[in-house]
Amino acid sequence: MTTPGYTQEELNNLKNAAALLERYKFIQIFGDIAGALQKVINVIEINLGIAGDDKYDIVFPERLPHIKGSEFLAVIIRAIKEEKVLRIYYQPFYEDKPYFAEIHPYLLKEYRNRWYVLGLHDFKNELRTYSLDRIRDVQTSDIAYKKKAFDANEYFRKSIGVISPPGEPPRITIAVQKTQAQYLITQPWHESQNIEEENGNNIVFSYRIHPTYEFISLLLSYGKDLKVISPSSLRQTMRSELETMLGYYSS
Repeated sequence: MTTPGYTQEELNNLKNAAALLERYKFIQIFGDIAGALQKVINVIEINLGIAGDDKYDIVFPERLPHIKGSEFLAVIIRAIKEEKVLRIYYQPFYEDKPYFAEIHPYLLKEYRNRWYVLGLHDFKNELRTYSLDRIRDVQTSDIAYKKKAFDANEYFRKSIGVISPPGEPPRITIAVQKTQAQYLITQPWHESQNIEEENGNNIVFSYRIHPTYEFISLLLSYGKDLKVISPSSLRQTMRSELETMLGYYSS
């Protein structure tokens, strides 16, 4: 029995490829490919068991939307590899008009189904991050490329998302209702996450991480099931956010 478009031999070849990639899972890109390939294998194997029965779907994998700006990936990757400066025409969400910026690209990063390019702003001589879905046009520039000893793992080690503030991050502790805490236990937010204690109906977690917009958004997404314990500055930020939200629903 085979599933439409696949033979058992092709499925076996996919399994062999996944097994080979598994040996190199300590290399991030290979691990990601192996994971994606395993998803394909899982769906094929399930379909092999129900081939010929098209009355209903029993597998409904997550469908990713079209990622706007992905048409610029090729030129940006080429510029990084060939060490070329990019001249981008950029339209931020918070500004009325787009502007030109010349950047020395170092890294492409994906976060929540959006692609970002991180590079050195030529005029301001600062690392900046640009979302590809806000780029209107991109071309290579004749400006001399500035090499930089950039370590992506180290740069993003103390943050979540696409922005990494300078300096050492604070120690953050949060208390999460036990049922909801299981989501954090099975899928940690950050490598620094630790369980500090169980306290009544809560589990207390700690982090060494910058309280970026993305991290605060995660905290807010848990609503009444999460409380920030420390530091006091983050507690005040959360209070301000919640007071603003409460104002939306005041009579």
